[in-house]
Amino acid sequence: MAFCEGLTKLEAQEMKEAFDLFDMNGDKRICSKELGSVLRAIGLNPTEKSLKEMLVKFDKNNSGFIDYDEYLECLDNFTCSSQEIEVQLRQAFLFFDKDKNGQLSIKELQNVLVSMGEPLSYKETADILKLADTNHDGKLDADEFTKFLCEKV
Repeated sequence: MAFCEGLTKLEAQEMKEAFDLFDMNGDKRICSKELGSVLRAIGLNPTEKSLKEMLVKFDKNNSGFIDYDEYLECLDNFTCSSQEIEVQLRQAFLFFDKDKNGQLSIKELQNVLVSMGEPLSYKETADILKLADTNHDGKLDADEFTKFLCEKV
């Protein structure tokens, strides 16, 4: 159960609750067909192909069911390490830094938020910038951007 080791108590509880939601008879296992529903309930979006591959890989005893430990192994496949997340955020920063000056202006930050599905007003964007701008220069550098978003992940 290595997956639970990196989670907060609340996150681990949410994973368990999602599993239990589909464990209708309380036998600590779910039907392999319901695995996709469980994964979607916690915000993941596996394809049918990846679900079939997971069943082959994680149903260790070929029972046609996924027990809780097997479920945790499945989840571990969908997660990234903190280092992987940081690398991805730094790559995103480079993408959003349109003028390639190593900083995001308030306008560039607003474009980031819109692309993330958060169309905020100028004032709301300025408030976020104030929270994330630890050196108080009015812009975000890659470290500030990454640190701020890692705290939110």
